[in-house]
Amino acid sequence: MLKALKIGILSLFFCTLALGKSYVLENQNQLIKKTTDFIEVLSDEVFEKTGVSMYVVALEGLEGTNLEEKEQIYLQNLKDPFVLLFFVRKEKKINIIASAEAEKLFDKRVVYWDYIVPLIPKSDKDLTQQSISAFLLNGFVDIADRIAQSQNVELEHSFPKQNKGQSVVRIVLYVMLFVLLLLFVFVYLRRNK
Repeated sequence: MLKALKIGILSLFFCTLALGKSYVLENQNQLIKKTTDFIEVLSDEVFEKTGVSMYVVALEGLEGTNLEEKEQIYLQNLKDPFVLLFFVRKEKKINIIASAEAEKLFDKRVVYWDYIVPLIPKSDKDLTQQSISAFLLNGFVDIADRIAQSQNVELEHSFPKQNKGQSVVRIVLYVMLFVLLLLFVFVYLRRNK
């Protein structure tokens, strides 16, 4: 039964490759359509500009296999360099798998802890299709941005960076804090006279 399942998945995978390159290798109703469409567009752009293929697998469960076996089903057909964002809902597993060449382009731990984990809901009932799409897409886009940045390429289909005006805001806040401290010192010295 397991062998027939593997053969079925592989034949579907090869049919997809023959018809066109799909970057969402499998989505068992975990990601919303807009997310999968955006992943396809962004992955295609990253591949065209950097040569790195980025893939997503979003499964409901492992269906009797262990995580490593399930990952190997998808990994055996990927060409270097690649990145695979692998998610299994029932087992609560997220894995970022990269080929040796692609792994040099970004830090998996930073992406995982800074861009995926903060968006994961605390309770299982809040783990909806929208929330799964949000945290996987957030991590996926950050990986794409880091790969593009390492290759000195600008992506058209990425999220705008929020930190462009951050330095100005930081300076204004420091000036306000300094003025406030001066005001306290001035009031304290006036009272002691």
